[in-house]
Amino acid sequence: MAVIMQLKCLVIVLAISQGICTDLDLSQSVPQVNLGDVPPNGQSYQIVRVIEYIVPYPYQRPTKISARSADGETKEPNSLEIVPAEIERLLTSGHTTEKPKAVKHFLMRVLHENKVMCSGALISSRLVLTSAHCFPKNRKPAAQIYKLQASRSRIYPVASIILGTIEDMALLKLKFPLQDDFLQPIELCDTPLRRSDNVTMYMSQQHLRFLRTKLIANRNCKRSYAQDENAFITRNMLCAQNSNRLVDCQTAKGDLLLHQDRVCGVDIYGQHCSDGAVNGELYADVYKARAQLQRLIERYSK
Repeated sequence: MAVIMQLKCLVIVLAISQGICTDLDLSQSVPQVNLGDVPPNGQSYQIVRVIEYIVPYPYQRPTKISARSADGETKEPNSLEIVPAEIERLLTSGHTTEKPKAVKHFLMRVLHENKVMCSGALISSRLVLTSAHCFPKNRKPAAQIYKLQASRSRIYPVASIILGTIEDMALLKLKFPLQDDFLQPIELCDTPLRRSDNVTMYMSQQHLRFLRTKLIANRNCKRSYAQDENAFITRNMLCAQNSNRLVDCQTAKGDLLLHQDRVCGVDIYGQHCSDGAVNGELYADVYKARAQLQRLIERYSK
C-alpha cells in the first residue's frame, strides 16, 4: 500500500510541477494521456507513459473508446499499448516482491556481415524460422555469410538456408544443435487464427518490445502496403493491427506473431506504418504451413 501511495504522490508532483494539475482528486477517475496529447485547459490529467514503464504496479490497462469511420472500420483514438520486453513478465505475473527469474526465450537475430537484418524464431534445436524476404530473390544466398545471434550475444554459424519450400518463409539450419541454457524452441501454432483474435506482436527493430493487439481484415493491410509494389497479399497471410503512431511501429522482417504462447505468424515485409492510420502488419500464416514445418523439423533435427 505504501508503494501505491508513493506512486500516486509521484504522479501528483509531476503534474503540479508541469503546471497542469493544481487540484487532483484521487477518488475520481483521472484521464491518462500520452505525453504531447494535452486536453483542454483546466482539465486534470496524468502523464503516465513513462511512469507505467518504470513502475509496473499497480497496472491498469487504459480504457479506450472506439469510433467508426465512414467506411465502417473501427478506429482507436489513441495508439495501441507498447510494452517494453524487460517488464513484460512483471506486468502479467501480478507479483512485485519476487526477484525476476531468468526467462528462457526463443528469439534469434539474423546477422549479415555482423549487422542485424532480420529476426526469427527457434523452432527446434537446429532450425530458425524467419521471413524469406530477408534474402536475395534471384540468387541462392551463401549460408556462410549469415550468422545467428542468441542470448548474451552468442553467435552461431549457419549451415544452410532453406528457401522456396514454404511461401514467404525461410529456415536457417544451424551447423550444430543449439545448446543454450537461456534458449528454448517455441511450439508452432496448433489452431487456425480468425479475425479479432488477440495476438502479441514482437517488435525488434530497436529495443525488443511487445504490442498486444488483434487480427483485422486483410483489406487494412492492402491500404498499409499500397505504395509497396513488391508486397503481395494472399489468403495464406494474416493481418494484425499495428500502432497508429509511426514512432511506435518498430517491426522488422522475421518478427513474430504469438497466440497462446505459440508462434502463429512471421512478419513478411517489416514496418509499413503511417501516422493516424489503421495500420496493418502482414504475417505469413504458420498454422497453414504447420505440416510442412513439422516434416522439416523431423528431417533436420537428427
